[in-house]
Amino acid sequence: MNDSISDYDRLGGDAAFEPLLRDFYFTRLAASPLASLFPPDLDETYRKQLAFQRMYWGGRDDYTPWRGHPRMRARHLPFPIDPAAAATWMACMSAAVIDSAIPPEWREPFLARLNLIAQAMINQHAPPASPLG
Repeated sequence: MNDSISDYDRLGGDAAFEPLLRDFYFTRLAASPLASLFPPDLDETYRKQLAFQRMYWGGRDDYTPWRGHPRMRARHLPFPIDPAAAATWMACMSAAVIDSAIPPEWREPFLARLNLIAQAMINQHAPPASPLG
């Protein structure tokens, strides 16, 4: 195996990520209950996510010079993200991945890593049940 090949390239590079993220944002997320958390024009959000994913998976880093350190948790704190929102985000991403050019053997590990990120973004939790019921 050639160690100089990035995971980004193994996942399919721009040829896989550009249509995957277009499907995710403009089709699936836009029609989901999470749509209200995003701006009406998703073009910049798509571009940010593409740059982030490219950098995150070891491709060229356009994100850091443009946006600085990802600070993922801090960037997501203004938005109410509960476990259901994280699950909806993952469901949209999972559906987009199934229809994507990401190689089948990479889909599960790809989604597992994204799920770790989605879980880390949760900043709202349901209040504990009252003992008085």
